[in-house]
Parts: sequence; C-alpha cells; structure tokens
Amino acid sequence: MSTTLGELVKEGAQTLAAGTVAEPYRTALHLIRAVLKLDAATLVAHPERVVTASDLRHVRQALARRAEGMPLQYITGTQDFYGRDFDVTPAVLIPRPETELLVDVALDHCRRLSQSTVHILDLGTGSGCLAVTLAALLPTVRVVAVDISPAALAVAVANARRHGVAERIRLLESDWLAALPPGTPRFDVAVANPPYIAEAEFLSLQREVRDYEPRVALVSGPSGLEAYARLFNDLPRFLAADGIFACEVGWGQAEQVCALGAAHHWRLQRALSDLQGITRTLVFTHCPNAVSHLKQPP
Repeated sequence: MSTTLGELVKEGAQTLAAGTVAEPYRTALHLIRAVLKLDAATLVAHPERVVTASDLRHVRQALARRAEGMPLQYITGTQDFYGRDFDVTPAVLIPRPETELLVDVALDHCRRLSQSTVHILDLGTGSGCLAVTLAALLPTVRVVAVDISPAALAVAVANARRHGVAERIRLLESDWLAALPPGTPRFDVAVANPPYIAEAEFLSLQREVRDYEPRVALVSGPSGLEAYARLFNDLPRFLAADGIFACEVGWGQAEQVCALGAAHHWRLQRALSDLQGITRTLVFTHCPNAVSHLKQPP
C-alpha cells in the first residue's frame, strides 16, 4: 500500500506526539523535508505525491529516533549558527542562539583594534561554530581553536573547510591551554562556552541533552565552576595586555563566576543577557587586584 507525503506528515506528527516531542507537526515537517531533501513549498503543495519505499523507510527511522529523544540536529546533521549551516554530530554540543552573543562581543572588540592581524583563541571549540564564524566575518584574524576531544576536532575541521576558512584556523587537541606551544602569539580575544553543569544537576537535564549531547562538554565537576577557575588561572599568560576573555555562563551563575574571576584578578567589563533576560555572556579584562561587580547591560 502506497503512502503519500500528506499521509506521511500526519503519521510523523502522531509518532512524535506519542514520544512527547514538542511541536510534533512542525518537527515532522522539518524532518521529512530534511530526509527527502524537499523544499517547504513542494511538501505543502503536493501532499498527494507518493513516497518511495526506500524514502519511507528512511523517514520512519528518523522519526523513530526523534521520538526516542535524539535531537533533531543530530538526525539531520546540521544546525544554523549566526546565519551559517554547521555540521553537527553527537561528538559536539549543538550550537545554540545564546552562544551567538560571544560572536557579537568578539566582533565588537576586534573591529576596534588597529593592528593588521588579530589573534583569537576559541576554548573548547566543539563544532567550531565560534572559530569558523569569526574567521569568516573577519578576514584578518588568525584563530587557534582547542578541544580535548579528537572527534569534536574532526567536526570542526569539516566546518572550517566547508566555510573556506581552514587556512586561518589552527585546530589543536588540548586540555584547555595545556598543549599551546611556546611562542604562541598573545591573543586579543579569548572566547569560551565551557562545561558549566554541576554533576548533581546532570540527571535533571532534559533527555535530549542528558542522553545525547557529550557529557564532557556539559559537566565540569561538582560545582559547575571548575572550568572557569582553571581558565581564569591559566589564561592571563596567553592574553594580550588589552585583550578580553568572553565566556558563556549558565542560569544563575553570573555572580559566582564574577566572584571567581575577581579572585584571580579579572575585572568584569560587560554582561550581556539573552532573549529571556538571563545574564548569559560575561566579558572580562585581566588586571592586578581587580574587583568585579556584576552590572546588567543597559
């Protein structure tokens, strides 16, 4: 018995609803379009089109994975970030809109600098979304992007090549700053979206995150602040005198991270909130005896 596109969309929405997936109809449309490589107009305008047996099998497999909790982006293999499509696999965190604030901060700082070459450090690069986006938008920058995961670096390499910036990004397997070689130029900007989930909070995460995204990129230790402490301690010797360190923080962590930064002689320069009004991005400069006071952006 044949199945049409219209019938497949209805079936898909029912499958996803049974799996408690949010917006099942919209998600079914997205998945079917991605698997069958159809544009939205074709899918809507031709519900009578018959789906081949092979395509039907692939779509149903994708729907079943999403119903089980696998994030849509891992099924389709892509995610938009700052207007560009990035390859994603379960080896990397899925890029999120709030992380785009780090791009905004880095762009603003780099465009104020007068030197011909600007050096950027991307700490925990994952998919390479930050490094690649900044290299694509700033033709004079040179980026060093580090990650502890070889599998994540392979994804970042693919994305750097995909967007034509591989020659200006050096990807390095490193436990944060440990593997940076002697003689590395001091960086004008360092950006990081480090793991900030406390171990005790991990099991309470939504299943799409807990069961599928890489734990090493989510959980930093008992407090959730371990990565910040290490970066605050180790980064000064790699940062230019007027350089900035911009990092993403979790919900309710901003004051704790600022206090931790102050203890390591970092001063808060800016704090930016996401679209939900949550303080999400902190920008620091390093100076002796700094005292940090959290201020909301105007």
